[in-house]
Amino acid sequence: MLESDDNKQSLELLFKPKNVVIYRVSRAVDFFVKGFKRQGFNLEKLYLVSPKEESFLGLKCYKSIDEIPVDKIDLLILSIRRDLLVQALQEVLSKKKVNFIHIFTAGTGEFDKTGTEIEYKIKEILDDYKNTRSIGPNCMGIYSPRGKTAYYSSFPEEHGNIGLIFQSGDLHSKMIKFGSRRYHLRFSIGVSIGNCVDIQISEVLHYLNDDKDTDVICVYFEGISPIHKNEGKHLFKILKGMKKPVLFMRGGKTERGQTAVLSHTGSMATKKNIWNAVFKQTPIIEASSSLDELIDDTYLFSSYFKRFKKLEREIEYPSNKRVLIILWSGGFGILATDTLIEMGFEVPHFKGETLEKLTNIYPIRVGSLSNPLDLPFVTYQKELVDVTKAAIDENISLIILETDAWKDIEGRRFKGYYNNLLEIRDYVENQNKTMMIILHQYPSESGKIFVDMLLKDNFLVYPSLEAAAKSFLKLYEYGKRFTE
Repeated sequence: MLESDDNKQSLELLFKPKNVVIYRVSRAVDFFVKGFKRQGFNLEKLYLVSPKEESFLGLKCYKSIDEIPVDKIDLLILSIRRDLLVQALQEVLSKKKVNFIHIFTAGTGEFDKTGTEIEYKIKEILDDYKNTRSIGPNCMGIYSPRGKTAYYSSFPEEHGNIGLIFQSGDLHSKMIKFGSRRYHLRFSIGVSIGNCVDIQISEVLHYLNDDKDTDVICVYFEGISPIHKNEGKHLFKILKGMKKPVLFMRGGKTERGQTAVLSHTGSMATKKNIWNAVFKQTPIIEASSSLDELIDDTYLFSSYFKRFKKLEREIEYPSNKRVLIILWSGGFGILATDTLIEMGFEVPHFKGETLEKLTNIYPIRVGSLSNPLDLPFVTYQKELVDVTKAAIDENISLIILETDAWKDIEGRRFKGYYNNLLEIRDYVENQNKTMMIILHQYPSESGKIFVDMLLKDNFLVYPSLEAAAKSFLKLYEYGKRFTE
């Protein structure tokens, strides 16, 4: 375990290596080289080992580890057949000092008894080399924009505030690709950590808890390696001390799912009653078994923290679940009201003095001012802003605005509407409240342009009311832990 500050800081070279060796490179793992190139890693410090190739994707290849012109390797990516894995590991460590190893090789503890034996041998070797740490085996590895490292060229180059620790390489990759394309999410550090023969999830959590660039952390957890049976206690201790929101997705919640875990990472899944106690006694947030929902939730948390950082304000969480709904469809308003109330929200019905105040601002002829605000003909007029501001009091925490794509995005009406959205959003956020836009997704070029505009201007845009509401509930429940 990494308990001291000195040891904890040593993880920095895993996420920001000065040199990287890929042993051995081949066409089957060309995505590593392409990823490093896309991120802008210093290619003079990227060393490829191949006994067969003279060059690979324009880079020189070395015949053996002996030829690598460095004495100390910061990150070694070990991609070799499992039957050669132990031998290769011993050979490399006997010839070079290595800070971190990413064991890409699969077919170990998750596969069969022989694979389990290989993992125990790997751990024995690493125990003999105290200054060498490893992630994996059976993992895709590191994505770190700060270190200009990635295993796929499709990953964004820009830095962000989301940290990822996943025991599934495919889910880790999808989280990055789907999140970046759907919501423009950006990440600080991502670790596909695999079977956890050496470095544990708790260690990376400990590191990210103090990482200044990371505001929210997502974990996909399958279980604990049988090599590290005390990891459960360490993990619980770390989770209790987390200062940042941790969205924690657990694979293997069902008995059948636990069987799948054994064949994926060879981990020991933990029982449901134990996890129920963990979620009650720690500040972490239980994520549902849906990658889409995890992306939705991460989007809100990431945006929320960025907003308060930009304003240089201490973060304030929603104090209640009272919602103002704004739209231009009475039917959708009815469905939205029913849906939100069934989910536990309050949708206050405006009447009496409040309704009179709104009517004085805009004497409505068609629609409603009772909440939902059904305003079909004033989307681009000043009255939309005035009525909305008047309807928001200190007891409203969430403003949901349902909209649709506009065909004429260069027209006067759309520009007026967009300016109204900007003004409403700024007013809402200055009141420390949350505004979410519901823009339904369907094949539409103008819709895509509209979504991109909104995301670029830091609006919260969701494809459905349910997705937005579920994410807000996660934020509200997390905030309650600091106010009760």
